[in-house]
Amino acid sequence: MVSRTVLEPGTAAEEAPEQAESLDLDALLDRITQLKAAQKAIESELTPLLDQLHAAFDRGELDASFSHNDFSFCWSPGRLSYAYPETLRLQEQSLKQAQKSAVESGTATIQHGNPFWTIKAPRAC
Repeated sequence: MVSRTVLEPGTAAEEAPEQAESLDLDALLDRITQLKAAQKAIESELTPLLDQLHAAFDRGELDASFSHNDFSFCWSPGRLSYAYPETLRLQEQSLKQAQKSAVESGTATIQHGNPFWTIKAPRAC
């Protein structure tokens, strides 16, 4: 159970803070975990269907862009990536070591991105 939450003034939680906090926060966390589990189940069902869609596109049965039931479908070839020669990989290692040294010496400045939650469903055995 999580022990902290932010409560708005004037709520019933002021009268019994421990009980209201845990009930509201537990309900919130329960709903989030229910939705994440449903999302995982949907993704498991969707993956083989998308594989079938890709196969139909490869066979020429579909255009790269089309609509069905007011949903737009648009095929994307995927993100490009590169495998670099050994000399560049060695330079990259040197750069990473120099960056690590800058962090350790305090010459690198810290920047923070936007905060976010990572929520993972339990792994199936």
